Amino acid sequence: MELYRDETILLEEESGSVFLTVFKSGMTFVKLDRTLQTLPQISITKFLPLKDALNAGFCEKLEIGNIKPPVDLEISRDSMTAKIRLNCTEQHLKENLNRMKAEIKNMLESRGICEGILYYVIDHELKVQKDITIAAGTEAVDGQDAQITYFQPTERKPTIKEDGKADYFDMHFLDEVEKGDWLGEKHHPTDGVPGKNIYGDILLPKKGKDRKLLYDAKTVMEHEEDGKIVLRALVKGVVEKKGNRIAVGDHLIVNGDVGIETGNIDFNGNITIKGIIMEGFSVSADKDISILGSMGLSGVESVTSRNGDIFIKGGAFGKGKTKIRAAKNIFIKHANECTLEAGENITIGYYSVGSLLKARNVLAHEKKGKLIGGVIEAKGKVVAGIVGNHLERKTNIHVEGFNRELIQMELEGLFSEYDMATLHVERYAQQLSVNEGLLDQLNEQQKNQYELTKSNYEEELEKLNGLDQKRKSLTSLLEAKGEGEVTVGVIAYPETVIQIKVMIKRIHSSTHGTFYAMGNQLHHE
Repeated sequence: MELYRDETILLEEESGSVFLTVFKSGMTFVKLDRTLQTLPQISITKFLPLKDALNAGFCEKLEIGNIKPPVDLEISRDSMTAKIRLNCTEQHLKENLNRMKAEIKNMLESRGICEGILYYVIDHELKVQKDITIAAGTEAVDGQDAQITYFQPTERKPTIKEDGKADYFDMHFLDEVEKGDWLGEKHHPTDGVPGKNIYGDILLPKKGKDRKLLYDAKTVMEHEEDGKIVLRALVKGVVEKKGNRIAVGDHLIVNGDVGIETGNIDFNGNITIKGIIMEGFSVSADKDISILGSMGLSGVESVTSRNGDIFIKGGAFGKGKTKIRAAKNIFIKHANECTLEAGENITIGYYSVGSLLKARNVLAHEKKGKLIGGVIEAKGKVVAGIVGNHLERKTNIHVEGFNRELIQMELEGLFSEYDMATLHVERYAQQLSVNEGLLDQLNEQQKNQYELTKSNYEEELEKLNGLDQKRKSLTSLLEAKGEGEVTVGVIAYPETVIQIKVMIKRIHSSTHGTFYAMGNQLHHE
């Protein structure tokens, strides 16, 4: 059958193959390409013989390709889509539209495609020489992982409020709960929604992963409520974390003052004192200590938190003898002639006068906070608005400093260790989850293995908590400018001595700004 003829060439079809006859020179490859655009049913498969024939200007009946089917159907490897391509001209489609629609539908049926057929596209959106999607399966929707929410402890961040006449130092320190109070919840993982491919085959979704609720079983219990698991307090106390587990800690509340009636206090939990500590008395606790009396402390012997924070709302007049020590942070309105030592930060609301302050960072308000006299020792940085006073009281600030590169390397190693511990925790949690519903069916050996796994799980949780605390500590150091920082927001008076690492700056005339170490140089900006 003749497909195309002019004075230079003849294109004809026999048994599905396309043949070229060249009569004379004049037909170029570019001209032939334009001609073939009007014959979309032709597929050229033998380019080199075709090119040689055109260049020679003569050939007899050379096979150069084949005839495409009127409709090409292509099915994706995952059997989720079917596409067609119409190998005809617009005119041919217009003249044979109904026949081609029927041919497409028959082709889908013969290939077993029955799901997600886009009939509107077939009936109204057919185009020639373009890939057209005419069937699309429905993807399976994987289930959601278990969603867990825990009680979020209030951030321990002191605020200086303005009350019109007077400022006062305040913060929310301990989160008290009653028995039965909400502490967290878990929404169960979902199964997901099945899908179908274009053949109607069911596609199974992945079920969401379960997650284990982390809580202290002695003080917190779980209940099934409204299709979810809810954590509630078993006892009255203070919300705290044991490793990565939520717990309710013991809480001793002293409604008045600590003094003759109470004697010295040493408690293995958290302490809230709504009054003050009388002169000569001491308070110690394993965890956090909150002293809320607005009058503050005077002549107290000591306040010690072995593993937690200390908050003193009213400040302290130490009379040269008071020692306040916390394993973590100290938050205090003001300190007069006291010794304050913190494993992490000391945060001062208004001022420190003639005190010894030791911490990773010593932080007073950058505009209002005052450090007057005494000795301030820090690892990373010291921040205050005013250092010294107009009477030129000698004030010594010593920042030990650090090697930033080494700290960053240590932090990177810590991240790797943390990731490994997290994998162990997840593995143990999965093992425990499998066996928890079958405890009454386990033999003695299996029960022993369960207890061992539980013990390993607890150990890894504690390790994770320790690594997280160390991460926060190292990150806190890196927040300092350079490798040790002293920032004075308003003024540093003469007789202020600033030492960072081994470099010393004696202030002879009033100044302000940030002093920081970088290598073996002290910078000021």
